[in-house]
Amino acid sequence: MPDLRVLNSKLVDYSQALEQQLRWVDERKIESLDNILWLLSHPEVITLGASRSSKHNLLSSTEIPLVKVSRGGDITYHDPGQLTGYFIFSLKEDQRDLHQFLWNIEESLIRCLSEFSITGYRVEGKTGVFVNQKKVCSIGIACRHWITYHGFSLNFNSNLKNYALMNPCGYSSDLMANLADIQMDEFKKHIGQSVAQVFNLSYLGIKDWQALPVSK
Repeated sequence: MPDLRVLNSKLVDYSQALEQQLRWVDERKIESLDNILWLLSHPEVITLGASRSSKHNLLSSTEIPLVKVSRGGDITYHDPGQLTGYFIFSLKEDQRDLHQFLWNIEESLIRCLSEFSITGYRVEGKTGVFVNQKKVCSIGIACRHWITYHGFSLNFNSNLKNYALMNPCGYSSDLMANLADIQMDEFKKHIGQSVAQVFNLSYLGIKDWQALPVSK
């Protein structure tokens, strides 16, 4: 059974996090390494996904940095009140179904939320996780040489006013919400086990990790 290692960081600049993900992807082209779930948060940033509509779904000018990325999906927003989880997974031949991979991420989050007596669910045609008819989690991945990167963003205490700058993931900004009655640090302690169960991995635990500096 393949292993899952969960790394826990605090606030990491988006460009630095992206470079680190690509570094891990390149390493896995050469040798077999553990699957990684990297948990972190970002300073305010708006990311534009690979969808053609992403740039048109930015409705207002803003001083928040904009970054074009290769993940699937549309426009979305990150800030320190959000938990982001990046999946650096090497997919074997029988795992190379990216729709199933997205479903597994959703399922992991839904199962973890249930441990806190929160009912999360899917909405057909809308990737992500919903609670009480509101979207609390956005998901988008990318894949190179069957090695995944990017992942999910789960709202705990996100500044929801900034979603009004856009149609997040192509939908109205009033669809977005924060989770209530749950602390991000507590969720971090449980999500790795849920991911391991859904993806059929051996869970190696969670450890604090400081991201390496961005190369110049």
